[in-house]
Amino acid sequence: MTSSPRKQPSQQSFVSYLWACFGILLLVASAFMFYVWTEKRIDRANELRYDSHNLVEELRQSSDDLTRMARTYAVTGDTQFRRSFQEIIDIREGRTPRPQNYQNVYWDLVTDNNRRPRGATTSVPLMQLVREAGFTPEEVALLSAAKNESDKLAGTESAAMRLRDSGETAAIQRAIAMLHDDAYHRAKADIMRPIGEVNDSVDRRTRRLVTETALDANLARAAFMLSAIVLVLLVWRAKRRLDKVLGCSVDQLHAAMEKLGRGDFSEPLQVREGGDNSVWGWLAQTRQSLASLDQERLAALERIQRVSRLYAALSQCNQAIVRSRSEAELFDRICRDVVRHGGMAMAWIGMIDRDHGRITPVASYGAGIEYLDQLEVSLDAAVPEGRGPIGLSYRSGQPYWCQDYQHAPETAYWHAHGERYGWAASAAVPLRRDGEIVGFFAPYSHMVDAFDHEVRELLLEMTLDIEFALKNFDREAVRQQADQRVQYLAHYDVLTGLPNRSQLHERARQMLEQARSARTSLALMMLDLDHFKDINDSLGHTVGDALLSELALRLTSCLREDDLVARLGGDEFIFVLRHVGSSEASDVARKLLDLTGESYTVGLHELKVSASIGIAMYPDDGLDVETLLQRADAAMYQVKRAGRHDFRFFTAAMQQRAARHLQVVNGLRHALEREQLRVVYQPQVSLKTGRICGAEALLRWDAPELGAVSPAEFIPAAEESGLIISIGDWVLRQAVRQARRWLDAGLPPLVMAVNLSAVQFRIADLPSQVAQILYEEGLPPEYLELELTEGVALQDPQGAIATMTQLHDRGIRMSIDDFGTGFSSLSHLKKFKVYKLKIDQSFVRDISTDVEDKAIVCAIINMARSLGLTTIAEGVETLEQKEFLREQLCDEMQGYHIAKPLAPEEFERMLSRQRDSQ
Repeated sequence: MTSSPRKQPSQQSFVSYLWACFGILLLVASAFMFYVWTEKRIDRANELRYDSHNLVEELRQSSDDLTRMARTYAVTGDTQFRRSFQEIIDIREGRTPRPQNYQNVYWDLVTDNNRRPRGATTSVPLMQLVREAGFTPEEVALLSAAKNESDKLAGTESAAMRLRDSGETAAIQRAIAMLHDDAYHRAKADIMRPIGEVNDSVDRRTRRLVTETALDANLARAAFMLSAIVLVLLVWRAKRRLDKVLGCSVDQLHAAMEKLGRGDFSEPLQVREGGDNSVWGWLAQTRQSLASLDQERLAALERIQRVSRLYAALSQCNQAIVRSRSEAELFDRICRDVVRHGGMAMAWIGMIDRDHGRITPVASYGAGIEYLDQLEVSLDAAVPEGRGPIGLSYRSGQPYWCQDYQHAPETAYWHAHGERYGWAASAAVPLRRDGEIVGFFAPYSHMVDAFDHEVRELLLEMTLDIEFALKNFDREAVRQQADQRVQYLAHYDVLTGLPNRSQLHERARQMLEQARSARTSLALMMLDLDHFKDINDSLGHTVGDALLSELALRLTSCLREDDLVARLGGDEFIFVLRHVGSSEASDVARKLLDLTGESYTVGLHELKVSASIGIAMYPDDGLDVETLLQRADAAMYQVKRAGRHDFRFFTAAMQQRAARHLQVVNGLRHALEREQLRVVYQPQVSLKTGRICGAEALLRWDAPELGAVSPAEFIPAAEESGLIISIGDWVLRQAVRQARRWLDAGLPPLVMAVNLSAVQFRIADLPSQVAQILYEEGLPPEYLELELTEGVALQDPQGAIATMTQLHDRGIRMSIDDFGTGFSSLSHLKKFKVYKLKIDQSFVRDISTDVEDKAIVCAIINMARSLGLTTIAEGVETLEQKEFLREQLCDEMQGYHIAKPLAPEEFERMLSRQRDSQ
């Protein structure tokens, strides 16, 4: 009756705490929402400042663009700049739609067909946007004054361009003077002065608004933090009241009740001071009563079973000594049998590490062996790890029996581990080899006082048997290891365990002799992994070695017992197959490719690789091992050149191609110094005007010993041998130098197109090298166009985009060559800084007759137009092809219909005739 009055106020107090928590939670949410609102106000102020600066910048930029267009027109007379001048005015006055991302339009690069590389939005006058953008009346007035001054200056610029229209030298000089005199510069300053004042005004106004709003944000932040702290304190106090009633946490109460329900009384329940009347205190009393009854019953049963288990363990250990073939196998069996049959909780064997004075576990079994992964047991008495049972046993030379593991002072350093795994007793029994202690046998038990007299005698007897077995292992191991090591190193690869080069030649010769005697065929295969170097370079040689070991196991599993597989070195494997013809060899090769292509799990890496296989047949392709190896290697090389991940048989043509390839590479090494290379130029014509607008530089090689070598043959050879770098630099410099000569000769300016190989494009400082050549030869960058194939971005798209951006920033034009024949990716194309797509001649060749080619060409032209890109068709040879391209609004063309690639002198005469005909 006395407990009820005490519980009622406590319950009411707990409920009041809950209501208080709820109220504070609402306050926290309100403070947080107010803080978010103030932050959004700051963001809106910054956005307004950004938009205002963009509009002011557009007024300044349009005035600068008008000046540049007028001055350029006055100097060059190019009508494109006059059209751009008028379009800038029309955009600013709202007569022409404003392009998207207008601030990044470079009017100098607007193409002849007047198409910008971005679409357009609505037509709105600039001053209307200013009045709608939230400027103050004073700022609008300043911008209106700047706009009026710019309009006046535009009138002066228009007058200067009209003077230029006459074409007279005096008029041109007057027009240029009008655009550079003091009055013109004063008018320009009258435009820029109010623009600068507006920018300063916008910055001051925005900073003031942000400062005011930031104060509100700080207040909201402080309120939020204060209310959150109050909420945490209230929740904490409510939990304290709940814990006082329970006497423990809810998880502890649930776990304890679950253990009692299972009949587990192994761990006593610790009741806090003053918690006897709590739920936990009542549960502890119940557990104690049940545990005392259970312990009495188990103690009697355990005494009967313990002796019989230990005898069984000793019997099993003796059998393990007889059956084990190695020291590791013996130790594993001893630990397992002591736990399984001897009733121990866990057992492990550790050997002494003399270099570090520590014990290293070598075998273990039972519950808690993961504890051994971080075990620290020393032999040094000066450190806590060295004052445990093992350290005491080592220094005394006698077994050490710890009967109460959790309370013994010598095990204090490991009490936490013992409590975690329930160890109540342990032993440390030294193991000797030739009279010297080399290790320890350490069994653990869940029972206190587990190691009585009988148990000790049995464990000591077991230890003597182990030491006898170690002596036998030592004698046999010394002899076998010496013999096996010598034989292994002489004939087998250390990494994969396969026969090495020495054993390959020996066994292959024997197999050839047997095939010769039996008049049967034999196949020799060479397997080489594709791009294996990439794995070593990116993941390390450890991962590469592990992959080779796994691959060796797979390759061995798919062959017959009388076949041979060996590792020649690196990632090359050799197979010698008895009694097989070309058909059976093909089947084996396919199987090997399939096995090689399956995924590999190496550590945390999931890897996929492919392989290339070359096959040579005995006796058709050779009569000795060296010849067969050489010809299998030639066949495998052809697979590599054809795309990899396949197999081929050796043919005589392969030998010829290999010899020819060697001749080409050797000839290329001296082609530059012997002046055998030359550059020819193929005209590129505008379909709109019919005039030459560019030239493509093409490389030709006339070798005295080889004759005229096709670029399709020597360019790939140059790329594989690394010579393409020096040759490509030479071609680029020759083309730039020639374009400069034509400009100096007074010929019409044109764009010089130069092809870059994928190898050149991956050079880290390519933009700097190109810019250096342009600077040294004196050619403006807008007259150079670099042609890139679609494959340049396959391996590193982000790196390709970065390189293109650097080239574009230097004013160098770029185009995509042979578009549509590679791995076209629109997601990459839209990020590339290119202005032209070159339609491959394979699509152009049959556009007069092939419906599919027509559709492909039309699709490329339409896509390029939608992206604001120029198109050029190569390989145009007929009038019908030209007319079809003109109808589809293709911009440019090149091909034999215009002219074949010409020497510089012939191209110059062609340009002169075009200039004279104007």
